[in-house]
Amino acid sequence: MVDVCDVAEALLLAYEKPEAEGRYICTSHMTNAKDSVDLLKSLYPNYNYPKNFTEGQDEEQLSSEKLQRLGWSYRPLRETLIDSVESYREAGLVD
Repeated sequence: MVDVCDVAEALLLAYEKPEAEGRYICTSHMTNAKDSVDLLKSLYPNYNYPKNFTEGQDEEQLSSEKLQRLGWSYRPLRETLIDSVESYREAGLVD
């Protein structure tokens, strides 16, 4: 999971840094659905959440280390989730 603001910053960084070359992986938080929902429940307890989860196979661990060497950093997962929910509220997608 990665914040769209972090993706935009990564794109600008890769574009503006002369030493940037090749491909970059832009990822921040390796989390599963249950852990993400548990965090959302702690932040927004009045919403309905799924109770059962089917997780996929363990995925290959991806790293943004190359991007971080250019100076990129990412927002905390909690901040990303709060910004997302508040954006959905403002758009009228959730109450």
